[in-house]
Amino acid sequence: MKKILAFIFLFSCADKPVVKPDFDFSRIETIVIYPTPDFRSFSGSGSIINKSIVYHLMNMGINIVERETTPALIKEASLSQTGITQAEIDVKMTSSDFALLCTLTEFKDHQVFVVPITIRDRGSSVTTVETIDEPIITKDQSGNDNVHYETTTTETITTIKGSLTERESIEYVSSRVGMTVQLLNASNGDVLWTNTYWYSSISLTNAVNECVYGALRPLKKLLK
Repeated sequence: MKKILAFIFLFSCADKPVVKPDFDFSRIETIVIYPTPDFRSFSGSGSIINKSIVYHLMNMGINIVERETTPALIKEASLSQTGITQAEIDVKMTSSDFALLCTLTEFKDHQVFVVPITIRDRGSSVTTVETIDEPIITKDQSGNDNVHYETTTTETITTIKGSLTERESIEYVSSRVGMTVQLLNASNGDVLWTNTYWYSSISLTNAVNECVYGALRPLKKLLK
């Protein structure tokens, strides 16, 4: 029975979150989740991220309100990751003064590429050397035969022509998801907390789940 060994490489990276000093995060009980804009050329990616955000925040014990419309707040967030002012917020926050915004920096499903490869054999040369001892007969002054041997060397060179071999190589590019999240105080426009994170995995589902979890995990400690 043959044994098959599979090696799975998962990669992630995060910068240190930025936190507004002297703010009491423990008083946050409800967070409004605004729609995440789709990543370019990947329709529905924003909705996939939002569902994962809701899941992980609810696991943290936070009440969630999910907005289905895209107000001016989300438009402004797409232009700048910092400094949203009260004048630019035209949505009445009836359920909470705290909003979470997410911007996708990467959203790529896994891909398999077939790469053609041409191998050139330039050929080779084979050299054969043959040595032959030939008898040489001479007569001395008395008329007797004297026999001695002389060595003759011959050389043969054989050239083998080269060839071209074509084959295909399969290359795998893993799924990768990256995001920036911000927690805002909508009453005054302050950015209370922000974090960036990306995760690479063999499947898009796992990349989404681990990226969102990794991005929100530092916030969990603050909300306790």
